[in-house]
This record gives sequence, C-alpha cells and structure tokens, in this order.
Amino acid sequence: MQEETPWSSERVIDCHFHERTNDEATIAHLDGAGITSALVLAFGDFRETYGRLREKEAGRIVGWARAPHFSKEDVYSDDPHREAFDMTETHRRAARGEALSTLAALKADGWKGFAETTGRVAVDSPELQCVYAISAELDVPVMMHFQEAEVPGQPVYGIKGFSRIGAMLEKFPATKFVCHAPDFWGNIDSRYHDGGAYLSGPVARGGLSDRLLRDYPNMYGDLGAPSALLQLTRDLDFTADFLERHREKLMFGSDCGCTDGRGGLAEGAQRPTAPLAPAPKDQGVWIASTAAAMQTAMASLGGLAGKCIGRELLSVTWRTTSRETFRRIAADNAVRAYNLT
Repeated sequence: MQEETPWSSERVIDCHFHERTNDEATIAHLDGAGITSALVLAFGDFRETYGRLREKEAGRIVGWARAPHFSKEDVYSDDPHREAFDMTETHRRAARGEALSTLAALKADGWKGFAETTGRVAVDSPELQCVYAISAELDVPVMMHFQEAEVPGQPVYGIKGFSRIGAMLEKFPATKFVCHAPDFWGNIDSRYHDGGAYLSGPVARGGLSDRLLRDYPNMYGDLGAPSALLQLTRDLDFTADFLERHREKLMFGSDCGCTDGRGGLAEGAQRPTAPLAPAPKDQGVWIASTAAAMQTAMASLGGLAGKCIGRELLSVTWRTTSRETFRRIAADNAVRAYNLT
C-alpha cells in the first residue's frame, strides 16, 4: 500500500467530493484513494448527514458546500431545500438581508461556501455578481464550473465567459474565486479559447489561467475532474513548473465518480460506451448516482476508464512537486481558502 499510495503519511483534503448515496460509500472512496478527509459538495441540506458523519467518522468530513440556484427551470427546480440559495430571486427581490441571515446560520452548521456553482449564467451576470458580494461578506469561496461547450447527454450547466473573469476579480477583490472545469484548465494553454476542444501535447505557455493565477491574489484553482487530469498529464515539464509557480493558489479535489478510490464501479453498473442520454424533463433533481454516472462517462470519453480521478491527480502532483508543494496543494490551501480545521 505504501508503494502504491506514497502520500499515505500526508494529510490530503478532497475539496471537490460530491455527496455519495450513503455514509459507507463516502468513506470507501476516501480510504481507497488515500484521502484523509473531504469537503462534501452536497445536493441538498446536508446538516443532518454532516452531524452524523462527524460523530461516526471523526475528522473525515471537514465541512460541506452547496451551490446557489439561478433559475426556476434549472436542474434543481423541484428541490424543496433550494429556495435559500436562489440568487435569481435574491437579485430580483433585493432580499439580501434574508439571504445573508440564512447562509450565516448554515455556516454555523458546517457550510463552507458556494460549490459547485453552475447554471445557465455568465460570469459577469447580475445573479453571479450577487453571489460574489455575499461570498465576500460571509468570507466563503465561490467555486465555479466554467464550461462554454455543451456536451451531448449532459444538462447545460456550465458558467459561460471565463475569459471575462478578470473584470470580476478586480470588482470583487475580497471574494475568493475558485475556478474549475474545461475552460479554466484548457486556458493554461495560450492557444485555447472558451468552449474549445481539449488540447494535447506540449503546452503553449502564457495561457489566461496561468496569468490570472499570477496576477490576482483572490483567484484559485481546483484540481479536480478529467479536465484537470488531462491537462496536467499532457506536458509534465510544464506541470511541474505550473504547480510550483502556483503552489499557494491550487487545491486538490477529486470530482471522481468511482466507488472505491481505485476506479471501481457499483455492482451491476456498466461502463458507458456513448454519452449519457438526456434525463427526462420531469426529473429535476440531481442525485448522487446521477452525478457519479456523469463522471464515469466523462472518464470513459477522456480515456480514463477504470481509474480513480482523485488518485491519478494525487499521483501526478506527488511525482512533479516537492513535498512542501504537495502539502500545500493537497491540504494547506484548502484549509486557508475554505476556513477548514
């Protein structure tokens, strides 16, 4: 195990861990991937589960996060717990005080920020600017999924306009922006444009993401999902420099749908050979199994089938960084950005 998981003696916090179907599945993935603890990205009100897991599995769950909601027609539309996070209504009704009060109470119960923030919105939309302002006031990050391109079989959920985020970083200097997904990771390469296809081979230096991480102290990057893994493994010389250069700004997250931290599927599950079919319109709520299926499909399409995305990301980080840099990316930066203990 030590040879297979060389980081086993290090603290590793998964700050992009989607809620599992039960407590056992949560711990199984952490154990299998060699992860100490997780910040859970919840699909609903996670307070009860968080309290139970803190008692049963001390130290394994360091908090939970949940995204804002932007549209009555969004994929979360029939979630009864969603109202408190509806930033479309907050913006229209100017219900800022009520939102702050609700979110402050959640923060006292382990809520650590807006993650994963998605929706049919642009990076500079009025609704998202409301989120940025509230994030600063509450001192919690907003972690964002940037994806201009639409993927067959997946909901249209990516935030658009990553290339315009610089104006928001300047307008909201007290807000911690944690960036993630294809348009953030694609933009480590200067040839990439929002919505483009993944590039391969040597990275053309001077990409937008690289420059923004350098220039803005309130910009962070989330190492999670095939989007991060595919870009970090294409040019290891660049990766070593990139991780070292931004070792105060990057934080590990798995965003992995495997069951065991080693690339396994649930019993009876089939690896998809094509994109997922669109869900019927009356199925409004994303549940843990749906998210896992989406991640499995993404991994298959990226040539990563049978692998744990989190384990692979930790492996490439371990192989290309000093121990001090690994510790910052694997745990320290998440503690600082998300106010974890």
